[in-house]
Amino acid sequence: MAANWDLGAVSAAFSEASFGGADWSSALEVANNHLGTSGAAIVPLKGAFSGLPTTKCFEEAIDAYIRDGWVDRDIRFSGVSTMRRTGVATDLDIMTPEAICKHPYYQEWLRPFGLKWFAGVHVTSGDDEWAVSIQRSEAHGPFGRDEIQKLKILSRGISSSVAVASALDFARAETALGAFEKSRRAAMILNRHGQVVLMNGAADGVVGPDLQIRNRRIVLRDTIARRTFDATIHAVCSNATGSEMLLPIKVPRMNAGPLIAYVTPAGGVARDLFSTCRVLVILVDPWNRVVPPPEMLQQIFALTPTEARFAHWLAKGHKLHELAESGGFSYETGRNHLKTIFAKIGVNNQSDLIATLLSMAAPLGFF
Repeated sequence: MAANWDLGAVSAAFSEASFGGADWSSALEVANNHLGTSGAAIVPLKGAFSGLPTTKCFEEAIDAYIRDGWVDRDIRFSGVSTMRRTGVATDLDIMTPEAICKHPYYQEWLRPFGLKWFAGVHVTSGDDEWAVSIQRSEAHGPFGRDEIQKLKILSRGISSSVAVASALDFARAETALGAFEKSRRAAMILNRHGQVVLMNGAADGVVGPDLQIRNRRIVLRDTIARRTFDATIHAVCSNATGSEMLLPIKVPRMNAGPLIAYVTPAGGVARDLFSTCRVLVILVDPWNRVVPPPEMLQQIFALTPTEARFAHWLAKGHKLHELAESGGFSYETGRNHLKTIFAKIGVNNQSDLIATLLSMAAPLGFF
């Protein structure tokens, strides 16, 4: 049968999926058709099982696999070491034909769906790895030596496609973090294991005794906050939350007011099963006022450079007498500056001035 396989068509289907031209389930359908098999799925070898890409003919069996707990009793996982070493593992790498005929995994899960034999094609990208699990009926028989050799070639081809998908995903994540950097928001992106894979400069600035990065994981000093944060990260990584849900967590700090951490699925950044970037963590310091830069105020309200700097620092929370002292002018001169600023911006008092400038900055700080 291996002589009739069109590995080029299968590789092309996975390559197309890696560039977003099709989804991975469609690539599996192509593989299933060209390999003459009875179903296929992509199974992660690390982390949670959720939303597995699969062929339509294998969907019912996969539902039973998860629903009936076979996912936690999958004897085929004992073939992972062979997969890692050679690129492919089959049932005969795991047990004898006699043992297969008696084992509940084969008799209770696979047999009712007319399935028996499989080949697991190893796929890797960075630290992550998956198996393209290809199924056969009993009538088809186990995979032969020539077929296994061809599947080893396919393993390398699919891994290349997954590497491309991961690289594109990473580039999208870097672009997203750049946008947060421009808005002066601290942001981190985590993979599906809850490990930090990217963080912007603003995020680096909030890392300290109260929020640390240890072994690529975010660790909060406060015990209650840490438990809530870890549980939220786990829920998002395992798709246990709504895809649009934004979950705020209070992060106490010893020498400052608390941070607010927002945890959300990475959304458009993470597009499929192989996405490196799964979770977006946005860190907001409510006491760090986001204010338009002086140059913007000068341009919009026709302020002088001195007036623009004055208004900017007032909105940042500085007192009038502090600005007068640091600027080398009297308190009365500062009051006169303030009156001129009020008139140009169109407000009547300092509270209105601050509220106006902070509302102007909202788009800069919006996440």
